[in-house]
Amino acid sequence: MNRLFASGLVAAALLLVPTLAGPAVAAPAASTSAKAAPTITARGDIVFLGSDPWSPSGPLEVTVRNPGSTAAKGFFVLRLPANADLTLGGDCRTVQGTPRTWLCGGAELPARGERVYRLTVASTAAEPVFGAQAWGSVAGRDAAGVTDEFSDFRINWPDRTSLRLRATAGPVVNGTTTLRVRVTNTGTFNIGGYSLTITTPTGVRVAAPACADSGRMVGVGCEILRPNVLADGATDSFDVRLAVTGGTKTVKVSLSPANRYTNKDTALTLRLSGSGGSGAGDATTPPPAGPTTTPSPTATAGPTATATTPEAAQLPRTGVSGSTYGLIGAALLTLGVGLLVLRRRLFRG
Repeated sequence: MNRLFASGLVAAALLLVPTLAGPAVAAPAASTSAKAAPTITARGDIVFLGSDPWSPSGPLEVTVRNPGSTAAKGFFVLRLPANADLTLGGDCRTVQGTPRTWLCGGAELPARGERVYRLTVASTAAEPVFGAQAWGSVAGRDAAGVTDEFSDFRINWPDRTSLRLRATAGPVVNGTTTLRVRVTNTGTFNIGGYSLTITTPTGVRVAAPACADSGRMVGVGCEILRPNVLADGATDSFDVRLAVTGGTKTVKVSLSPANRYTNKDTALTLRLSGSGGSGAGDATTPPPAGPTTTPSPTATAGPTATATTPEAAQLPRTGVSGSTYGLIGAALLTLGVGLLVLRRRLFRG
């Protein structure tokens, strides 16, 4: 009886073995799913914004790789933060329903090959921003739409720095004058450009170089962009030509935006004057009115100069001097007094 019971238990165990071992068969399927990971990856490089300080921009390089063993089309998804935008090209298009997101690329990549895409990121902040950072991200995507994990890249807005401004104005001749401008980078790093503004009164107009087409100086002057890289310690020298009508004028030259610079010598005022020609400025400044206004030797030179010639500068006089006539008069007076006394004595006797 015991043997029959034991045999029954063994038979039941054998029947249950397939059922318990069933889930273990699913393990290969899980590994197959892991192999379906995206075959396209993407990484973005750091972005430095520069040039126009009111709307700085900079290059963004995205490297797309195909780590697979066969050729495949490589796309990438780009996301940008607030206050940053993409200069759209033929390789990028916006993703519907997802703000500030673009799908770019699509070129076929060979096995284990890569391609670098060069885009431009620009600041869209309403006012100039300095010393700020933000983060964007990219992710690779294959032709089937399988997207890799996003990786971040940094966007740097221009830093605050130190620039020294010097300028001189030439004389106004035939209604034109030239300002000689010198800007020195006294900071510790290169800058990607700066802006110079010239505030002008009525009768003064900037003739060259061309003003920025931004509208920020409409009616009051001109903004001149200097987009070239200025190394630390280097000086940027250039001329600004002004058209001047009327008399003496005053213009203000300054670096902008003012909140970018850590030093004070970023603005100065220049007086425009000259002589000759149409629209020239006054040749001299009139003397101030008051008790201190006295004719100078130059002013008295001319036909009326003899009227103000000092006594010591006159020629010596000739003939009998005044002192001789004085002695003769005194002698006659003494003789008259003596005759009067003698007459009175004779009358009494």
